[in-house]
Amino acid sequence: MKSDTSFDSEAESIDSDQEIKEQKEDEKNLVNLDIIKSINDSLSTVLEENKKLSNYKEIILKQSKICFSSNSIPSITLYDYLIRIQKYANPEKNTLILSLIYIDRLCKLGNIVLTYYNIHRILFSAILLAIKYNEDEFFENNYYADIAGIKVLELKFIEYNFFCICNFNLYVNDDTFISYSRFLNKSDNNKERTKIS
Repeated sequence: MKSDTSFDSEAESIDSDQEIKEQKEDEKNLVNLDIIKSINDSLSTVLEENKKLSNYKEIILKQSKICFSSNSIPSITLYDYLIRIQKYANPEKNTLILSLIYIDRLCKLGNIVLTYYNIHRILFSAILLAIKYNEDEFFENNYYADIAGIKVLELKFIEYNFFCICNFNLYVNDDTFISYSRFLNKSDNNKERTKIS
């Protein structure tokens, strides 16, 4: 006869296996998986490069005072976060491309360095602004707050601050959009991806 603890660990294993199967099924059904992977690869490369900066700890401390930074690194990986956003917010491909342009713009205009402490909030704010700018229909902020895993007031605050830092300008000219689109579609050229922020 098995003890309760072995049953619990077997049940946890089954739950974990089921979650993995569900995630793989979700990935199959996502229309923008190629762009999601490219954005994840690009941002992950930047995060790793920034982590090597000699003043990285000072940057984290300095940026801890801005609204995009978390007190701790979120437990959800960047890739899983992107999958979650795609699954529940369902942004269009062009919206995802715009979001990367907005992140780059925010970093340049706001002198912000991407870190593991701020990337989730920055990414979600960029996608949310891109959805509202580019798509005809979108959900209420409380729905997006649930997807982001933050409170509605916090979502509104970081969205507003992102918009302010970008000088209330979400327009992207054709040349810039095409350039970023080509960049993201070059899935086999990882070295070029380090140019983003």
